[in-house]
Amino acid sequence: MTDTPSGGSTEPDDAAPADASPERDEVLGPPRDGLTVGFVPGIMPDKWFSRWDERFGTTTPLTPVALDEGTGVEALRSSAAHMALLRPDDERGRPDATEFHAVRLFEEKPVVVLPVDHVLTLLDEVPVEELAEEFMLQDPTSIPEWADASSTYRAHHPRKLPSMRDTSDGIELVAAGIGLMIVPMSVARHHHRKDLTYRVVEDMPSRPVDLVWLRDDGSDRAPEDEEILQEFVGIARGRKASSSRGSSGTAENAHRGSGRKKERPAPVRRKPGRAPSGRTSSTKNRSGKRSRTSSRGKKR
Repeated sequence: MTDTPSGGSTEPDDAAPADASPERDEVLGPPRDGLTVGFVPGIMPDKWFSRWDERFGTTTPLTPVALDEGTGVEALRSSAAHMALLRPDDERGRPDATEFHAVRLFEEKPVVVLPVDHVLTLLDEVPVEELAEEFMLQDPTSIPEWADASSTYRAHHPRKLPSMRDTSDGIELVAAGIGLMIVPMSVARHHHRKDLTYRVVEDMPSRPVDLVWLRDDGSDRAPEDEEILQEFVGIARGRKASSSRGSSGTAENAHRGSGRKKERPAPVRRKPGRAPSGRTSSTKNRSGKRSRTSSRGKKR
């Protein structure tokens, strides 16, 4: 089972670092001094970060910041990050289009997390109606499709949600047999345990993942900083190095406006242990050996 891409993009398949608070002690400088990108749990952006390092790592280093769930907007407002990879549906304060730019990167399928010995593991995919009489460890308003399917049952069997700080606490309660949870597939993978598994839930829409950053109010952001942000947008959307934004829109040229000495983006790194092909010199050596062999033959 894989996530459903949107616009040709797919979710990276590298592991994400552990969660961390969006708060930062140091003052966040402009992107031209180094780009800082936050990401919420389950989103795995290592592939994009590696591509940035290959292209612009020597001129504009990138600092990744692992955020707590639902804190992407907060991180942007508090200047903990220049950009954030987040799930807009899960944010405590959903990103307003008048305040933020947002680019849809991909969509994730919703899955139900359940113990490995649960009867529903017999199904490859679970219709939402099959969950109508299950106790979900989340507010029904956050999963309206299940709320509609279970309304009658919940009216006759009311249960109070246990205290939970975050999804991690909910996963612990699923493992304890208290209830189930519906989460994006990447979140279920992020909280992987041997005693738990997941199944895609039918009849529920995919959950979007966006790249979000603050809009320029027309006075604060320098053009070279905007160019750097757009370069990361291009990488996240799959733009190749050969199809860069051009001489007026690269992270390299953004340094011109800051008065720095011009530098080239970092060259693409070869894989460790891989030597240059040396095809020309190899051919010459082989040719020289043949020549010496032929000469010795004539002397004999």
